[in-house]
Amino acid sequence: MDLIIGQATDVGIKRQGNPNQDHIGVVLPETKQNTTLLIVADGMGGHRGGEQASLIVVNKLRDHFLQSQSKKGCEDILREGIFLAHNQMAEIAAQDDSLIKMGSTVAAVIIENNQLTLANVGDSRAYIINENNIHQISWDHSFVYDLVRKNLITAEEAQTHPKRNVLTMSISAQRQDTEIYITQITLDARDVVLLCSDGLWGPVTEAQIQAVGWELPPQQAVLKLIELANRNQGPDNISVIIARHQLAQVTTKRHNEVLLEDTQP
Repeated sequence: MDLIIGQATDVGIKRQGNPNQDHIGVVLPETKQNTTLLIVADGMGGHRGGEQASLIVVNKLRDHFLQSQSKKGCEDILREGIFLAHNQMAEIAAQDDSLIKMGSTVAAVIIENNQLTLANVGDSRAYIINENNIHQISWDHSFVYDLVRKNLITAEEAQTHPKRNVLTMSISAQRQDTEIYITQITLDARDVVLLCSDGLWGPVTEAQIQAVGWELPPQQAVLKLIELANRNQGPDNISVIIARHQLAQVTTKRHNEVLLEDTQP
């Protein structure tokens, strides 16, 4: 599956002048065709701690992927990479008390041919987008989405809930263990894969994410979504990665050109 990938991270309109605590990673190794690693990590624990934590997550996942891909399955690579990041954070925090609260969320996928393997911790998200809908494939480890899953509040109510930023799981120096959500999905050739931090899905609706992610080429879509998050006064750093099949991109572009031609007088 030859992929076209768009990627960008932005400090956000309300975080100007502060470090970006998000990090993203895209790995296209030459040693194995048709295998891609995508990572979005959102750090926490103060400016220095959050920035360092998310970078640790991206680096550990990338390095473990490159070292292990010919020897291990995708699920093991993601799981072990996250555990390595957790262990490094714990070691750093043990030597520096100012970093004891360092931690990060993550959404990471390995796409191998038409098979996608996802691992996520916290509330960074992964979606599958097609022409008709958007489907979240990640699991939010958060207080409010536990309430949503129990049908105690709606997803709309979760957006404004006073505890909407409370996580129930993260990759953290303070946690002894890390609970990882893992799933595997077979992709259709026209599926669009989108990863993002909560700086996108908080201020931008899923309907907007679906429309932009489907209609625009990946890099244009990424930049447009970041623009929308900032226009909506999003309070956080914003990170987005979009991947789609190269042939699907051509098909969609031609479809849009026909629509434009049909609407001209």
